[in-house]
Amino acid sequence: MEQKLRKFINRKFFLYPKTEKIIEVREELYSIMLDKYHDCMDSGMSKEESYKKAIEMTLDYKDAVKEVETGSSLSALKKNLVSTASFSTFYFLTLTAIYLFVSIVILKSFQKTWLIPVGGAFVYLVYSALNTYQYARLFNFKALKRCGIALIYTSLIPILYVFPSLYLSVVHSKSIWGYSWLILLVIVLLYIITDYLANKKHIATLERDIHFLAAGLVLTTILYLAASIWFHLWSSAWILYVVYLALVSLAFYISERKS
Repeated sequence: MEQKLRKFINRKFFLYPKTEKIIEVREELYSIMLDKYHDCMDSGMSKEESYKKAIEMTLDYKDAVKEVETGSSLSALKKNLVSTASFSTFYFLTLTAIYLFVSIVILKSFQKTWLIPVGGAFVYLVYSALNTYQYARLFNFKALKRCGIALIYTSLIPILYVFPSLYLSVVHSKSIWGYSWLILLVIVLLYIITDYLANKKHIATLERDIHFLAAGLVLTTILYLAASIWFHLWSSAWILYVVYLALVSLAFYISERKS
């Protein structure tokens, strides 16, 4: 029944950010509920009746819970929105000033300087993704945190793949689009690794194996394409997949033997 009380109090505080003040109030309320439960049990009440009396203690402390709600979660949301709006305004005003200064004063042309606001917008996407992830961490939303990690790596695609290729194409008339897309595979590989490291304590064995298989397959594909494109080994580089499958089979064999 103590575990049931713990689940109840955790559900009640689920949407609150895990700040020190909120954790303190949550644990204090749980301790009060637990004492009430044991007192009722000692007086001869049944487990269910004692449980009901214990959770009724939250009504007596509703003002404290309400203070936590308005003073913490809503405050955190307000602070996050205000800071994001302030930074966004400053960032885009500064970006506009740089764009106009470079175009009018330095280059005296707007022909290629449009890359400045484009690149700045790509950088802002990364900031937005990081901000979303930090807010998800504040409230300890596991699913949202995983989506936040995916959003961060997705935001890296424009700044690490699109913009460099676009810059070289526009400014230096050099096209690298034919092989710069390999960066996408590197980003996918880093995402798989990061997602695993961030959630390895919470994922099942099957999902862990899928992470390893996917990471290995993407890495093998990167090596295959890199060797084929730069060293023209299309006819023989496919053997890397054979090596990968052999290593996977060996790993599963060793795992089965140990179990």
